[in-house]
Amino acid sequence: MWQEKKIADMKKNILLLILIFIVAAIYYLPILNIGLGPYDEGLILFGAERVLKGQIPYKDFSSAYPPGQYYTIAALFNIFGTSVTTERIYDIAVRALLSLFIFLIIRLLASNKLAFVGWTMSLVWMGHSSYPGYPVYPSVLFIYISVYFLLLHMKHNTIYYVALSAVAIVLAILFRHDLGGYAAIAMAVVLFVMRITGVRKSWTPFISFIVIGMISALPVIIYFFLNSALKFIINDMILMPLNVLTEYAQLPYPSLSIYAFSFYLFPVVLLISVIISLVLMKRKTDHMVAYGGLLISLIGLLFMFQVSVRSDIPHLLPVALTGIVSASILLCSLPETLSLNTWQKRGVYVMFIIVFSVAFIRPISTIELILKRTKGYIVSTVNADMDRIRYLIIDSNLKETVTFIKNNTLENEYIYVGVKNHDQFRFNDPVIYFLAERNCATKYHELDAGVTTTVEAQSEMINELRNNDTPLVVLAVRDRYEPNLSKIDSNVNLLDNYIGSNYELKKTYGIYEIWMKARQG
Repeated sequence: MWQEKKIADMKKNILLLILIFIVAAIYYLPILNIGLGPYDEGLILFGAERVLKGQIPYKDFSSAYPPGQYYTIAALFNIFGTSVTTERIYDIAVRALLSLFIFLIIRLLASNKLAFVGWTMSLVWMGHSSYPGYPVYPSVLFIYISVYFLLLHMKHNTIYYVALSAVAIVLAILFRHDLGGYAAIAMAVVLFVMRITGVRKSWTPFISFIVIGMISALPVIIYFFLNSALKFIINDMILMPLNVLTEYAQLPYPSLSIYAFSFYLFPVVLLISVIISLVLMKRKTDHMVAYGGLLISLIGLLFMFQVSVRSDIPHLLPVALTGIVSASILLCSLPETLSLNTWQKRGVYVMFIIVFSVAFIRPISTIELILKRTKGYIVSTVNADMDRIRYLIIDSNLKETVTFIKNNTLENEYIYVGVKNHDQFRFNDPVIYFLAERNCATKYHELDAGVTTTVEAQSEMINELRNNDTPLVVLAVRDRYEPNLSKIDSNVNLLDNYIGSNYELKKTYGIYEIWMKARQG
């Protein structure tokens, strides 16, 4: 009888989790209709295509992102076809799974009801963050999977879960090395603290986490070593972001306001969570909630490093999601820790509703705006002549530019997509390579101020344009500047001068200028 009840409960739980995933996936369906990102989404799409064609990231093309997203989407392109739809369905699946693991973590440390509260808030937050194909989503997904396994280890004291946690965190690093690295540090610290406080009687969990993590990373290291790409990885993923991108991509922390309220709320929630966790650790009552809460809040606080460099909504995402998890758990642990009476508990709940209602004003209004500007849940063919973007409305000027490229170049020819002023810009339009189905003439399909605004990089790009006999160049007017070094003219005009001397302006579609190789003589 007991066994039958256990099986029945297990079936109900599985059905519940499947339902949660399906509801989340349906909720995220409008992502299929969100406007195409010319830079962020474009560099992922085209980077995946370059991998699909056999190129090696960092060696054959420059990128500040880890390889995980490129290889995953390339594999999906190989199976389901190369299109924006393939990438966005994958993105929807990742977000739905991420919401599911948020539910599982909160349920493990709090209750079913609070798990649904956190799950709902995560749906709304990820719904307004947009940015399809953003590598942060799969990275945070694997971080939460790793956290979940580590929580199961805390509950059952089984090394098996530590091993799974270590493998998952390595996968997280392969999608965003900064986020995965922060989370790995927090996990190692918590395992270390659990040992020195006597919660764990041996160093086995701590050592196993580190050793298994290193072993799991070896195949990737060996792969890039054999392909002579390790030195390029160190430059693109470590040296360049530290020395260049932090200054050229930095955005100041916003002043406190209703729309910037979340930039202050989530760090405060995470700090409160640390304090409550330390109190519980001192009382030695509920080790799982104490150390689990400490783990999650430490991860969130370490995520603040990237927010402090570039303070915008996309970079706040990992902190926000972790803050949502911590807040949901606090609703359970805080009243018990402080021994609050019924009315005091109600006061905490009312405060939670008021505070998070303010924080979610911006996400909800953004979602409403997205639904108004797109077809919402209606998916229909709008570009019958463009298989890669068949179901998505795109800017007419972008479409005409892509059509011109296809009509005036061969499929195996190289093109270059740059900006009107290569010594002062914020971003370019790598999505054109993907939509036009043409090869990039240079190593840099992703242009970054501080990198491709240098004499060294522009000289390299000019040589590549010559060597690949590049017949066509697209220059976009991208004169939107940010309050960082990208707004300063580097006065490096090598590439602009070369294009002006060797190419002729043929067509202009909005912000896009199409230049063709000048006829000799």
